[in-house]
Amino acid sequence: MRKTIPLTPTPRLPPHDRLLLGETLSEAVDTADPEAWVDLDRRIRSATARPGGGQPRGAGLPQRRADEPGAGDWAAAPRWDEEALDVTWSRFPPSEPENAIVLCHDRWQAREAALAFTAGRPALLPLLLTRCADSHPRVRERARRMAVRALDASGSSASRMVPLALRLSLRPHGGWALEHVMAAAGPLPTGPAALIRTSPLPPVRVRAARLCLERGLLTAADLAELALGAPDRAVRHLCLAALLAQVTADASRQLLAPLLAASSAVARSSGVMALHRVGRGREAAAHLTDPSARVRSAARLVLTMEGEDPPSHYRALCADPAAPGLPPGAVFGLAETGAPGATALLRPLAAHPEGRVRAAALAALLMTDTLSPDELMAAMEDPHPPVVRTARKALVPYVLLVPETWLASLLAPARPRHVRRAGLRLLCAHGLELRKRLLAPLELDDDPEVAHEAQRARYEPLPPDGSHS
Repeated sequence: MRKTIPLTPTPRLPPHDRLLLGETLSEAVDTADPEAWVDLDRRIRSATARPGGGQPRGAGLPQRRADEPGAGDWAAAPRWDEEALDVTWSRFPPSEPENAIVLCHDRWQAREAALAFTAGRPALLPLLLTRCADSHPRVRERARRMAVRALDASGSSASRMVPLALRLSLRPHGGWALEHVMAAAGPLPTGPAALIRTSPLPPVRVRAARLCLERGLLTAADLAELALGAPDRAVRHLCLAALLAQVTADASRQLLAPLLAASSAVARSSGVMALHRVGRGREAAAHLTDPSARVRSAARLVLTMEGEDPPSHYRALCADPAAPGLPPGAVFGLAETGAPGATALLRPLAAHPEGRVRAAALAALLMTDTLSPDELMAAMEDPHPPVVRTARKALVPYVLLVPETWLASLLAPARPRHVRRAGLRLLCAHGLELRKRLLAPLELDDDPEVAHEAQRARYEPLPPDGSHS
């Protein structure tokens, strides 16, 4: 068998170590990623910090040992010489990697000295912009003077700095860089639109959206996509408002179709409200039975502005107590209108063949009328779990009035699981003494939730004052 040859360890070095070993910025850093520049600045500042002349402080970053293969020896990195009042460059003028390291140095004097060598080096422009948001005023002011000249010389390529400028705008002094980069980038930079989707920071995504809307960089398709799928609520609202502002009678079909079919109730309700503005208000009748109360309310408002009577639509839908395919939204909508005679139509729907309609009718009756405990107790035996859940929540205020034998019957092993668990939750709203008595035989029940509550009630001590109710 051939003897295996040990492989030389080739650790994957972070960007700041690669710069220390002499690699250029384009080789060591993902120059298109704004977060890469921010991370590079943070890592170098941490590696060059010498509190009290000791070891570099980590600032939450993993430190490499000096003897680790491939690790950079930061003790040999350029530093600020207090006696010479200058940077200990290894060569003069400094190379691009060395200049980049000193631009991010922990000492502000070193950062200020490194600015003198950024002229004529476009690769250092991102770090120059980073220093425009520096915490030290002398570094910041000098960097800004040099950045103005660098941006003027960069021409249209300044648009590539827009994503980084947006990221730097989150810093206390970062607004200057964004303002001047946008002025130098021309009328239509393309960087911000991509940041809305790719930046890991929500504030950057929101600022990018605002910038794109101010500059008109987003098409109607982009606005619709972001209004429906952006991860940030603020971005969705901004893009939704911008999209609705573009809706006209001629383009309403194309622009409103994705909103009316969206999964977001906010988008659907906004689309319904826009129907009246473009002369399509009567189409809101199709949204009277929407699952969302917000959308139903918008549809009723639009129909009212069109001169129609929304309650009559609901009464027509709920007239047949056994109508197949009745949307639960129609049942809720009838209750929300508060129309006269709504209760008379809702009570027969509580016996509808479909469970979802029965659950909606029971919830609607609780909105418009006070059901008696006997009616709620009868609903607790419904085969549809949402009906039982609605009845159980409504029975909690009457839990001390229901018969003890009825509560015990809900926990019988022959009952369906959803009925037993609803009865268990109802019993938990009762006094401890009753819970101990009814749950004592169920400590070894097949349902783990019932068995757990029974065992917990067994060991739970009674109140010391003797009030067991």
